Amino acid sequence: MPSDRKLTYGRQSKALEPNPKRKVPIERSLKATEVKTGFVPSLTGYTKTDGVFSYNIVCVISGGEIREKNFLDELISKKGPRSLRIAFLSKEGQGLQPYQMQAKWSEIQKTGEIDIDGVTYILDDVDKVFLLSDVDEFYDQLVKIFSERSEKDSGQWIISNPCFEMWLYYCFKNNPLTDLVSIEPLSVDKRSQELKRLGNIVVNGGLNPCRAFEKMNDGIKHSLEHYAEDENAIPTLFATQMHKMAQYLIDTMNSNANEYSEFVRQKREWREKMKKVN
Repeated sequence: MPSDRKLTYGRQSKALEPNPKRKVPIERSLKATEVKTGFVPSLTGYTKTDGVFSYNIVCVISGGEIREKNFLDELISKKGPRSLRIAFLSKEGQGLQPYQMQAKWSEIQKTGEIDIDGVTYILDDVDKVFLLSDVDEFYDQLVKIFSERSEKDSGQWIISNPCFEMWLYYCFKNNPLTDLVSIEPLSVDKRSQELKRLGNIVVNGGLNPCRAFEKMNDGIKHSLEHYAEDENAIPTLFATQMHKMAQYLIDTMNSNANEYSEFVRQKREWREKMKKVN
């Protein structure tokens, strides 16, 4: 990322009036050196001009609480890419079933607020809402939710079959019909566990969600090659919709000085240096 000029974050439309409910800072004119140590919230309507970053908040309501969060850690952390931040919502210790996710999303739409870890986000300030779910044993729940959803519902469901690890697999490899063949004859309640077991065998280092963030472009390409839906618009086995979310994340970051591409480049350079040191 260029370092020979000052980069600022600023709204290019009307001034923002303070909201007494807001718990996140609303400063809109921060130098790049200031942004590195402070969280920057997002508002829709920001535009990119020369020397100015736009920035976004994405709310992720997740069925899983660990690997999904680890995959998005760079965008949750204050030290990660600055143009996009994830507000991650799940349930500690057990995650969320699709019905519970939809109930939380319905409540958010009613109140207009998202409360996460003591921080309140105003829904109008959130640029995108994703709901991440596994198929697992929740097929009937998902079909019912989709059949009852309003056309005005702006939340985008992202479903993986059998589970989120399918996306992680595609970030590293692209031969599911060979690598994962033992999953297909299993009952739906055993498929996710088998995928996690196989991931540690077929991928060197296992299905590492943190490393997968750097490999989203590979994941998108591989996921699209194997993507299919059934008659209820549910991904078939070995299919995931995570390529849709990943493409949104990449496009959003790269709209600001190619921030994702630069992030990946710097990570690769760092790894190469570590190899030489070791």
